[in-house]
Amino acid sequence: MQALLRQPFVVLLVGFAALAMLVPAIHAATADQYRVGRAFLQSAVLLGVLAALLAAAMTGFRPANVARSHLAQLAGGFVLLPVLLALPLWRLVPGTGLLDGWFDMLACFTGTGAVLSLPGAPQSLLLWRGIVGWSGGLLTLVAAVSILAPMTLGGFEVLTAQQAGQGAGGAFTGRGRAPMVSQIARIPDPSERMRRYAGQIAPVYLGLTLALWFALVVAGDSALAGIGRAMAVLSTSGIETGPAGSGRVGEVLCLGFFTFALSRAAMPLSHRRTAGPGLLQDREFRLALTLGGVLAVGLVGLALQRGAGVDALWAGFFDAMSALTGTGLMAASAAETPLLPWLALAALALIGGGIATTSGGLKLLRLGAILSHARHEAERLLHPHAVGRAGSGARDLRRQGGQVAWIFALLLILALAMALLGLTLFGLGLEPALILATAALTNTGPLATWAGAAPDVWADLPVLAKLLLMALMVLGRLETLTLVALFAAPPWRQRNQPVA
Repeated sequence: MQALLRQPFVVLLVGFAALAMLVPAIHAATADQYRVGRAFLQSAVLLGVLAALLAAAMTGFRPANVARSHLAQLAGGFVLLPVLLALPLWRLVPGTGLLDGWFDMLACFTGTGAVLSLPGAPQSLLLWRGIVGWSGGLLTLVAAVSILAPMTLGGFEVLTAQQAGQGAGGAFTGRGRAPMVSQIARIPDPSERMRRYAGQIAPVYLGLTLALWFALVVAGDSALAGIGRAMAVLSTSGIETGPAGSGRVGEVLCLGFFTFALSRAAMPLSHRRTAGPGLLQDREFRLALTLGGVLAVGLVGLALQRGAGVDALWAGFFDAMSALTGTGLMAASAAETPLLPWLALAALALIGGGIATTSGGLKLLRLGAILSHARHEAERLLHPHAVGRAGSGARDLRRQGGQVAWIFALLLILALAMALLGLTLFGLGLEPALILATAALTNTGPLATWAGAAPDVWADLPVLAKLLLMALMVLGRLETLTLVALFAAPPWRQRNQPVA
C-alpha cells in the first residue's frame, strides 16, 4: 500500500478515477442496466491500465523542484483528467462531441456545475457526474493544505507565516522560513504531505457526505437524489442527480452544511483542534454571519415592500447563502419574481466562501482583509498619530494582507473583464457574457439558471466561447496567484519555497 501511495501525483489521480468508475458500474448492474455498467467497467479498466503504464514510465522520476512539479500536475489534472473522465459519457450519449464531453466533465471536476442538458441520460451517468464533482472537491481540500498553503497561496498569502502554519496544522511557517516548532530533521515533500492530509480529510469528508445523505433520505429524498444533493453541498458543485423530495426540511439541512464552505475551521480535523481558532472566533465565519444577518434584514425589507410571503423570503435567503458558498442550489419554493436579482447573487458568488474550502470567488478572508485595510486607512486620515491595539496578527492582516488581497481582487476583475471582451468577440451579448463569465470564474454554474438562461445554454455556445469558459473554470478553481506562482521567475519561486 505504501508503495502505491508513493506513486507520482498524476498516477494517483488516474488510478483514483479508475476506482471511482466502479461505483456507477455497480449501480448500473444492480439496476439491470448492463450496457451502462459495461461502459463504466471498460472505462475503468482502460484507466487502470493507463495508470499502470504511467507508473512504469515515471519510475525513478525526480523533479528538480518538487513543489512546483506538484503545482503543475495539479493544474494539469484539472485540465486534462476530465478528458478521461468523459469516456463513459461519450459511450452512453451518442452524438456528444469531444469538446462537449470535455466541457461537461471539467465543469463537474472543478465544482462549477455548468453541466450540459442530457435528456434521457441513464441514472448511473447522473451519479457519475455527482461523483466527479465530489472527487474534485476532495482534491481541492487536500491540495489546499498540502500544496497551496505551504507556498502561501490559495488565500493563505493574506495570513502571516504563523497564522498560515496554524491554518494547515502548524507544520510550516511559509515564505521559506524554518519551522516554528519542529523536531523533524528533514523537510517532507508535497507527496508526503498529501498522503498525510488525505488520510485525515478524506474520512471526514466522506463521513459528512454520508451523514447529510442519511438525513436527506429520512427527510423524504430518494436514495439517488439524496446522495447527489449531499455530494453537491459538500463539494459546492451544485450537481443534482434527481428531483429533491425533502422540501423545506432538506433545504434547512443543506443550509447547515453550507458552513463547511464558509470556513475551514468548521471541518472537524485533528490538526486544527489545537492549532487554529474555534469556529466562532474565526474571521471568515464571523464575516459570513454578518453578511447573513445583513441579507436577512434586507430580504425582510424587500418582502414587506413587495408583499411577499414566507416562502419567497426563505427562498431568497437560501439562494443567497447558496450563491455565497458557490453551491448554486435553488430553493424549491422560489417565487416567480425572486426577491434578489441575479446580479446580487452574482456579487455574492464573486465574494465566495472560506479559504481552504471547496468554494470559489474572492474568499471571505480576502474581503475581510480589504475591509480592515480600508478602515485602517480611513482611521489614519482622521487620526494620523493613532496606534492600533489589535495585535501584530491584525496589523499584518490589514497591511500586508490587505495589499495582497487588493492585488488578487484586481486580478479577478481583470480576468472577468478579459473574459467579457472575449465572449463578446465570439458573438455573445454583453449580459449573457457577464452571466456566463461570472458563473465560470466563480465556479457557480447554476448562476446561469438564476439569471433565466435556457437549460441548454452551455451546449449552444460557440467552440471558442466554450474553450474560454473552460479556461475560466480552471482559473477560478486554481486562482490567479497560483498560476502566477507556477509561471513566475525562479527568484520569486525561491522566496516562496514550501517547508515542512
